[in-house]
Amino acid sequence: MTNQPVSMGSAPRKGRPDSSRRMGRFGMFMFIASQLVPIIVLIDVRYLFVGSYVSSSADQPVALLVAVLMAVSGIMAWTVRGSAIRGVDQVARVKWMVLLGAGALLGVLYQWSVRYLSPGTRYGEVFFTMTGFAVFYLVVGLIALLSYISRVRFVASADDGYWHMEAVSLLWAGISVIWLVVYIVLYLL
Repeated sequence: MTNQPVSMGSAPRKGRPDSSRRMGRFGMFMFIASQLVPIIVLIDVRYLFVGSYVSSSADQPVALLVAVLMAVSGIMAWTVRGSAIRGVDQVARVKWMVLLGAGALLGVLYQWSVRYLSPGTRYGEVFFTMTGFAVFYLVVGLIALLSYISRVRFVASADDGYWHMEAVSLLWAGISVIWLVVYIVLYLL
């Protein structure tokens, strides 16, 4: 008998992810899906506390701007993910995603600072809780994007098969979906 490792199938072909890459994607999708549980609970609480009421003092133009910034950055994240799968580095687009995310964060901080809504009302409680939840994930996503930008300065993206870029773009796309859901729930429904 020889002491050579036994292959569990053919070697991965170029352009097709191996089993560890597929497991990583599955794990990332499961992580993002698990983060939707709190938002679903908050949506339930919103309708339990205030029904379909939308405060007339809610600043809808700023909220729409934040939602558009997050939607555009989410679309960019999805295209960056596709580029990562093909093995094309997209650091410039990731930098644009950071700028759009920072603009969205500033828009929410502006809404919080001018206090169009009183946090003492039922709608205000739900508003600040839901946007606070979304801001937390926005900050986590910005840190992840900045870590990717910092990482590519020292390590070539091709060294890990562009997985870091793909994972960060998946996370950012999930965060942008959360923002769109928060906008729809707080301002439209």
